[in-house]
Amino acid sequence: MLLLPSLFVFKGGYLQEVTGYVYLFLIQGYVAWFLFFKSGQPFFGYSVTMAIGAYATIVLTEMFQWPLFASIFIGAVLATVIAVLMFLSTSRARGFYVSMASFLLAILFPKLIEALQPITGGRSGLYFGGLTALVGYKTLYLLVIFLTAAIVAFFLWIMGTKTGRILTLISENDRLTQTVGLNTRKYKILAYSIAGFISGFGGALYVNYTGFISSVDIEVFTTLYIFFIPLIGGSKVFYGPVLGALFVILIPELLVPVERYLRIFFGLIFILVIVLLPEGLAPNIQKLLRKMNPKRA
Repeated sequence: MLLLPSLFVFKGGYLQEVTGYVYLFLIQGYVAWFLFFKSGQPFFGYSVTMAIGAYATIVLTEMFQWPLFASIFIGAVLATVIAVLMFLSTSRARGFYVSMASFLLAILFPKLIEALQPITGGRSGLYFGGLTALVGYKTLYLLVIFLTAAIVAFFLWIMGTKTGRILTLISENDRLTQTVGLNTRKYKILAYSIAGFISGFGGALYVNYTGFISSVDIEVFTTLYIFFIPLIGGSKVFYGPVLGALFVILIPELLVPVERYLRIFFGLIFILVIVLLPEGLAPNIQKLLRKMNPKRA
């Protein structure tokens, strides 16, 4: 099903552009689904790891003349390092303090980007041809679709392995998992490494697809949007982030006429969904379908 939008390449235009944007945030949404909801790790620095992958790709390619694919890989590795360092530096803390540390990083990181304006472009941003200039926009769109589907398939696979089951146990009861003799620290580092690498790689894809990035694009609201993708879609089912990404990315498109008040309306919508549909959209859609056709269900 995730591969079906590849047919939009024949139509092109706005539909293709916005679909690619949804898929780029779907990657980040599955990172949040895997790390926070399935591995139980209170991390809120998704916009930071995404931005590191994006900025490293531009800076290494444009300023240091590195090969593009090497820059993308290094950007993903740097994002992995930052994610793991964030875990190691807060591993002695508990709950709220760990969450706040990564959330503060998400708040402060755009300020760092602005302070490094000669390199990063600050609020004015940086333009980037990247893969678009290399393979063309339509080919890049197809690449985004197929890579997103591959990443989602990877998360589906890993949650079915022994490692995935142990991460689920850690999420449900960390102390009990330690008591039975499992090295939870090792598995947590692995979870942060996977999430950081894929988030950084997704950030590199983002800047190649959009051709531009600035400190405004990676502000704290970006990390909130990413976190809300699995929360609104439904974190208990595997396809929840797909519905969440459609909701989070397409609702602002519908609210363009009131763009000035976009965040107010968006915040109210978030609150209503969480209060009225605490399990997310997917489980409630399942319940509705069962009521409509119990025999089929």
